[in-house]
Amino acid sequence: MNRLACIAVASVLLAAVAPATAASKFDGTWKFDIASQQVSTKPSVYLLTGGSYTCSTCVPAYTVVADGGFHPVAGNPYYDEVAVMVVDPRTIGWKSRKGGKPMVEFTRVVAANDASQTTTFTDMTAANGVAVTGKSTDKRAAAGPVGSHAASGSWLDTTAAEAEVNDAAVLVTLHLDGEAMTFKTPTGVSYTTTIDGPQSPVVGDAGWTTVALKRTAPDTLVETDYRDGKATGVFTYAMAADGRTIRADQQDLLHGTTSAVTLIKQ
Repeated sequence: MNRLACIAVASVLLAAVAPATAASKFDGTWKFDIASQQVSTKPSVYLLTGGSYTCSTCVPAYTVVADGGFHPVAGNPYYDEVAVMVVDPRTIGWKSRKGGKPMVEFTRVVAANDASQTTTFTDMTAANGVAVTGKSTDKRAAAGPVGSHAASGSWLDTTAAEAEVNDAAVLVTLHLDGEAMTFKTPTGVSYTTTIDGPQSPVVGDAGWTTVALKRTAPDTLVETDYRDGKATGVFTYAMAADGRTIRADQQDLLHGTTSAVTLIKQ
């Protein structure tokens, strides 16, 4: 579910990094402030017509038969099968699995005025079994072809203040020991890396294999995420003077989008 697949959520939370001289200031738990998020202006595009469902902005794009059964989808690290079910003229169900294990499920309902749609989801991709749950709303940017399902067309994220997610998606624990940063999330994603050092392995995320952090100013770091050696995202983190919040700007290299969010120290 692209942005709901938690790479963006988890990666944004890596911002709480600081010079070793102020390690204790940045150790602890930080929370992703959903209401502060500045979302991408690039739409997601779906087409459900003639018994087939296409996600043209997914990476990679795919088309499956929308008969409620699972069908193979290649190239995505989080799933290898997708099932799409037409519930009614305004509602669809979507499920994915990998190696037979359920991964993500959501129900998408288009409003009666066709101007928005609401997605309620459960993300079970975490290796430790902790699920991410929530709800998000998109607004229509363009209609689908005549005769297609209401969920077809181009859709834009709304302000994230309208979204809901559980704490598993928005909390991170950090510890800085000298130049070594350790990162852990409730969903079991973790790493230890050296600031201004080489790429380090990431544990617990099939689509995020290594990470590198560079300090560009005393209170600013640039993080690059990699999947099998290919850069997938660049994140710039600027800490506020009071040390209580961090501005995180994200460049999603896979989807060609940008966004921003604030982190709050707990």
